[in-house]
Order: sequence, then C-alpha cells, then structure tokens
Amino acid sequence: MKIIDNKYYLIDLDGVILDTSYDNYFWQKHIPRVYAQKKAIDEKDAVNVTHSLFNYKKKTKEWYDIVYWSNLLDIDIVHEKKKSENMSLIKLQKGSLNILERLRELNKKLFLVTNAHRKTLEIKLSKFDLSIYFDEIICSHELGYIKEDIQFWHILRNKLQVDYNDSVLIEDTFDNIRSAHHAGVGSFIYINNEKKDLGNIKPLILRSLSDLASSM
Repeated sequence: MKIIDNKYYLIDLDGVILDTSYDNYFWQKHIPRVYAQKKAIDEKDAVNVTHSLFNYKKKTKEWYDIVYWSNLLDIDIVHEKKKSENMSLIKLQKGSLNILERLRELNKKLFLVTNAHRKTLEIKLSKFDLSIYFDEIICSHELGYIKEDIQFWHILRNKLQVDYNDSVLIEDTFDNIRSAHHAGVGSFIYINNEKKDLGNIKPLILRSLSDLASSM
C-alpha cells in the first residue's frame, strides 16, 4: 500500500506545518535576555542558567509546559510569547497548507498531534487558524505523556479510535517516530534533511511536507 492510501494522518505541528524559528529564538535568545534583566545579571550568565535548566528537562513533560517555566523562572511566558516581535516569527512552512487542503480533498482524517502546551498552541493558532483542517487537535501533555513515550501512542489510539495499520505519522523528530512505531503505527513520513541509519524503521523521508505532493 502506498503511503497516500492510508486513511488517518497524525501530523506534527512545529517543524512540519510551522517553521521552528519562533520557538528557537524565543527559548534560546528571548527568554535568557528577559531572565538577565529580571535577575540583573550578565546575559551570557543568563544563557548558561536557562539553557542548563532547559536541557535538564529535555524529553520530559516539563520541557513543553509553559506554566512550569513561568513558575520556575518567574517570567510570564504567555505574555512574552504574545509580544509582537515574537509573534512575527510564527511562520508557515512553505506549501504546508496546500498539502493539508489536498489531504482534506482526498477525504483523509487529519489529526494534529503536538507536544506543544495548549496555551502555546492557542497563541500559534491565533495567527494561523489551522483548526479548520483537522478533525481533532491533541496536545500530548493533556494525555499525561509526551510523544517520546510509547504510552502516549496507546492512549492516543484509544482516544481517536483509529486503526494504526491504516495510519501515517508525519514527524520531524525521530524519537517520536520510534515510540509510535513500537506502539504499532504502520507508516511514517520523516521531515528531515539528514540521511542517517534509522534501523528497521523505513519512513518516507522528505525535506518538507510540501514534497508530499509528488506522491499524490
């Protein structure tokens, strides 16, 4: 069966539909700058402190939880995310909406499946209302696990009532593909520019979601 013949599409948000510039700039540069001002310390020291905290929580639920970071850093993360200079960096990946529209025309069932916190998602959707393309939107933390955890995919299957043998996961994070594979998801589209050994998982590797057009 060709990948386009599947009925269900589980689609990631950042790095697939949206460009990652917004998140990268916000956490790597903007928040350290705000933290430096708040603590009256050198910005280089603030980078070291905040980045160490972020790295410590990588691949955990807290890493995506802006309420957690607001409390820990004593910074109103939502307020900072909504600042115009940051909102201007929320951008679509070229051609991503065209693919979503085409999949809808083909009567596919589309589900947005993201690790983004619901408040983060609402901010992004306030700029681009992607909800019109999806049958349902899932924020992983609301299911108790993140996509890197195999248990997330078992819970998701029960929630959505989908057949994983007839499903495609579209992701830019291979750890998420690996855990979904072990949970029984049958097909994968890996948005990635690098060629590397993926073991026994054989995804369709594309540079961007727009490249899927050639398979339709």
